Amino acid sequence: MRQTAARLNRTWLTILGVLLVLLGAAGLLLATGRAAALLRSTGLGWTPPQTGQRLFGDATATAFGLTWVVVLTAVVAVVLGLLGLGWLLAQVPRKHEAKPFRLHDDAETGLTRVDASVVTDAVEAQAKSLPGVSSASAVLRGSVERPELTLRVTVDDRTPVPDVLERLHREVAGDLAGALDTRLRRLAVQVEVSSAKGGKDRITVAPVAAGR
Repeated sequence: MRQTAARLNRTWLTILGVLLVLLGAAGLLLATGRAAALLRSTGLGWTPPQTGQRLFGDATATAFGLTWVVVLTAVVAVVLGLLGLGWLLAQVPRKHEAKPFRLHDDAETGLTRVDASVVTDAVEAQAKSLPGVSSASAVLRGSVERPELTLRVTVDDRTPVPDVLERLHREVAGDLAGALDTRLRRLAVQVEVSSAKGGKDRITVAPVAAGR
């Protein structure tokens, strides 16, 4: 029930994909010799290297001999490293639980704040009270105007899953919506079926009368 950085990953992968496409197109233009004609048509003064010439000549070595060029390169490297580290840390799944709900905020009636964990504890207790449900965990996200509930329940292999889902939607989610005085924006339910059966390490044998 933890969330990953799916949106961030899509954004960065799109950016990197566009950059790689542009670099690939530039390399293709240089390799086919069309870059010179394209640059002349745009009025740029840079002339691409000819076949057999070095791409980075003495000017590049001279530039990296300047202090500010080295410092600028180091700063860019550090920024890219920090961006990469931030992207890596964003891959750690997180709950992103909702902040405390402000149910009432009026100068006359006062302020009522409810922590999300208090609400999820009540939801879990109600879900575990349903027949066949052995355990339940809940995460509440969003705001009091647009709450989102994610539920994970464990049932035994003899429990009708459709009945459990129907009661979760009708009773658990319905009671939560009534308590928050709003409709749930999103309800996600994960059902795990447990096949574990309870066993006994002792048996009782009824005594048999002698002579029988």
